[in-house]
This record gives sequence, structure tokens and C-alpha cells, in this order.
Amino acid sequence: MIAILTDFGLKDPYIGIMKGVLYSINPSSTIIDIVHEIEAYNILKGAFYLANAYKFFPKNTVFLCIIDPGVGSQRLPIACYYKNYFFVGPMNGIFDLVFEEEPMCVDISNHPYILKPTSTTFHGKDIFAPAAAYIDKIKSIENFGSKINYEYNLNLLHPKQIGNIIEGEILFYDNFGNAITNVKCTNIKYALINNKKIKYYKFFAEAKAKTPGITCGSFGYLEFFINQGSFKDFYNVKNFKIIL
Repeated sequence: MIAILTDFGLKDPYIGIMKGVLYSINPSSTIIDIVHEIEAYNILKGAFYLANAYKFFPKNTVFLCIIDPGVGSQRLPIACYYKNYFFVGPMNGIFDLVFEEEPMCVDISNHPYILKPTSTTFHGKDIFAPAAAYIDKIKSIENFGSKINYEYNLNLLHPKQIGNIIEGEILFYDNFGNAITNVKCTNIKYALINNKKIKYYKFFAEAKAKTPGITCGSFGYLEFFINQGSFKDFYNVKNFKIIL
């Protein structure tokens, strides 16, 4: 199985072209789309979604992940093996939240299945898709390049706790305008944004329509929301406080 995550969107042919490459090499592949509508270049959001999605897939799934503002530059294209899963993409932080321990990675800059001529702007087609297709066939990355040490790239700000107050940060917004934070779910009394008290609710519909709230989201992190509305549209903030 090959699972694809990108910021390519669905208005252009890039996803279809990559799938054409995948099926040309391995017609028996099962290909699943995780998401393609991540905001362009938002590596953190892609990393967060991947880290919360991959464990629900069968073992030996190949995750083809491309959010690659450095395409054509000196950033390394890599393939990694971690906890019975394979990961193919740029070494730019997209895998940072998955790899809690050191993975086994190889540099696939010159792997034997690269398409020629190789574009400097579409490595998804020429480098990553062929690698993912063959890895899916042989279930190994050992002959795709030399071993390398994985380097982390995301500079995540972790929440700070002083007494019964946690200072957190909004990481990004989902399609509903809910604000996903960097604070893991915990028992709280309420949140403070610009000294405005935001009540905790067990689920969205517990709040009245158009009412802001905070809840434990499905990713295991606290989320701000507006019931039947968009928190993003009404609160242009980054930082907040949690009162325990």
C-alpha cells in the first residue's frame, strides 16, 4: 500500500501524474490519498497530519509525502524505515513528528529507478514516486542509496507550565476553522485569549451555536472552535493560556 500526502491541491495534474508513475511501475499497488489540500509549503501541518495518521495504516505501508519548498535545492530526498513503515520524501521536517526514535534512512538522490530526464521542479514524479513504487514491491530500502543520519528541521515551541497555568500556541487551523494547539489534552478549567475566558466543552455541539469553546480534539490536542462557525475567522491570535 502507498499513502500519499502533499500540498499539491487537486486543481492541477500533479497527483494524477504521480499515480500514473506509481501504477506504471507497480500496477498491483493499492494507493490511498491522505490529504492534498494542505496550505502550500506548510510543512508543520503536513508533519502533524502524518504523525496522527500513519499508525492507522497496515504495516509496510509506504508513505509518499511531498511538501517540498526546497525542491531542486541541496535538501536531501530520502527513504526511511521506522516501526514497520516506509517513508519517502524530502528531509525538511515532514517526518519530524513521526520519528520519535532514530529511523533507518538512505539518501535516494541517485537511486536506480529515477526517471530521466529528471526535472528540478517535480521530484514527486521523477525521484519520489518511482522510489515509493519499488519499495512497495520489494519491501526494502537497502539498495536505494547510502545510509544517512536523519536530521530534524522543525523548531517546535513546546507549551510552558507555571503553576496551574499552561502557556500554549496555536499551530494551525483545519478546514472547519478549528485551531489545533500544541497542548496535549488534559483536564482544564478554561482557556484565556486576550483575557477573554473560553469555556471547555466535551464536544462541539455542547456549546451554543456560534459560541467559542475549547475541547479535546481527535488528534489528542486541545482545539479552539466555534460551534457551527470558524474560530479562525473571529480570533486572529497565536498564543493563549490554559487554566488547570
